[in-house]
Amino acid sequence: MIPGARAAALAVLVLLGVTGCSIEPRPDAGADAAARQRASLGATADTDADLLREVETMLHASAASWNAGDLDGFIDDYSDDPDLIFLGGSGIIRGVDAVRTRYETGYWADGGPPDSLRFEALEARPLGSEHALVVGRYVLYQPTASDAETTSSTGWFSLVLERDAGEWRILHDHSSAAPGG
Repeated sequence: MIPGARAAALAVLVLLGVTGCSIEPRPDAGADAAARQRASLGATADTDADLLREVETMLHASAASWNAGDLDGFIDDYSDDPDLIFLGGSGIIRGVDAVRTRYETGYWADGGPPDSLRFEALEARPLGSEHALVVGRYVLYQPTASDAETTSSTGWFSLVLERDAGEWRILHDHSSAAPGG
C-alpha cells in the first residue's frame, strides 16, 4: 500500500472508531436479499406459498379451459384494463379484445385449439399486496393413446398479475417461443 494511502485508511478507521460507527459486512446477495425484499413488501414464506398456490390454481384452470376449447374461460384470466399488454413474437397487443382476436384468428381459427396446453416451472413473487410477477413455461402438445405426447411448441412467459375483486388477473403477458419450439 502507498504510504499516504495507508495513513488515509488508518485515519478513516480511527474516525469510525471515535464516532462509534462500524463497518458492516456487505449483505449476501442470495436468499437473504430475497427475504429482505419479501419482508419489505409485507410478504413471508407462507404468503409466497399461498400466492404460488393461487397462481397455479388459476393457470391450471386456464389450461383446462383451453383444452376444453373454451376460449371465454381461457381469456377470463386477462384483465379488462385497457392498458393490458400481450407481448409476443408479433409485437405488442393492447386490450383484452385484441388478445381474444389474436387467439381466435390463430389457435381457434378451426373452431378450437389444435394442441393441448399445460404450464410448468411456475414461480411467483409478490410485488406489493395487489400485484405479482409470475414466470413459467408453457407447453403445447398432442396427447397420444400411449400416455406419451408430441410437443408442438414450448416457450417461456412472464406475467404481471393484478388482484381484482379478490381474483388474480393478467395485466401484462410476455410469452416467447423457445428456439425450435
